[in-house]
Amino acid sequence: MLAEAEVLYDFPRGHVGDLMQVAPKLRWVQGSMAGAGEVARTAGLVDTDVVVTTASGIYSGPLAEFVLMGMLQHVKDLDLLRKDKAAKTWRQGTTGTLERKTLCVVGTGSIGRAIADRARPFGMRVVGVKRVVREEDAAWNSFDGLYETENLHEVLAEADFVALTLPGTPQTEGLFDAKTIAAIKPGAYFANVGRGKVVEEAALVEALGSGHLSGAALDVFEVEPLPEESPLWEMENVIVSAHTTDVVPELINAAQTDLFCENLGRYLAGKELVNVLDKRLLY
Repeated sequence: MLAEAEVLYDFPRGHVGDLMQVAPKLRWVQGSMAGAGEVARTAGLVDTDVVVTTASGIYSGPLAEFVLMGMLQHVKDLDLLRKDKAAKTWRQGTTGTLERKTLCVVGTGSIGRAIADRARPFGMRVVGVKRVVREEDAAWNSFDGLYETENLHEVLAEADFVALTLPGTPQTEGLFDAKTIAAIKPGAYFANVGRGKVVEEAALVEALGSGHLSGAALDVFEVEPLPEESPLWEMENVIVSAHTTDVVPELINAAQTDLFCENLGRYLAGKELVNVLDKRLLY
């Protein structure tokens, strides 16, 4: 069947590395993931005429909810409330708030904007970091300010919360190394729903252990599945999700089908497709 295929709805898992050999007639692949660049590169499609489209936008809401969940449970100390309830301890004290805190969203695509749109009603100041800030970006209402990647360190120094949504590309891999993580405001909370290889995990673990970062909500990791020996499993201030926080079947199945049908109609009509992967930037 692959040998006859002109169009693929998602990448065949057993034939990613040799896709062009087993599917020589292939002209278009509709990926099921927002970050399809990594798979397209592995499949050898970057230097071909095969069009790749992504599922960008479909997972934005659930991923944004995960980030906000992590931020809220952290600032309200949900773990302590649960422990006190279990122990029947009536503890009166202070609590935190998201209001007037600064959230830095690194990666301002559909996921980043979804996070910003959900954070601002809590009274947060939301700033975004992107590769290039263009004049037309001023029309966005999601952010209180936009900065280019070259200003990342100075923006991180003001952030009470940091949310990463970056795709995995040669340019983003290891961007959050020890130096970048050290630039984050001490005590900040960290979330990553982009790609694990954007962060040097050893440096992240050290920052979480030392208290430089107060906690983290992680859906992606350098190595997946997360190895059993990873210190992240044992850290009480870390939420670990098995790269599944965006798997909401009743939402994404219908949305993916709608996207594919829209693109299939465009393909048959010779029109430009939606969510075409930039093979140079890999997103």
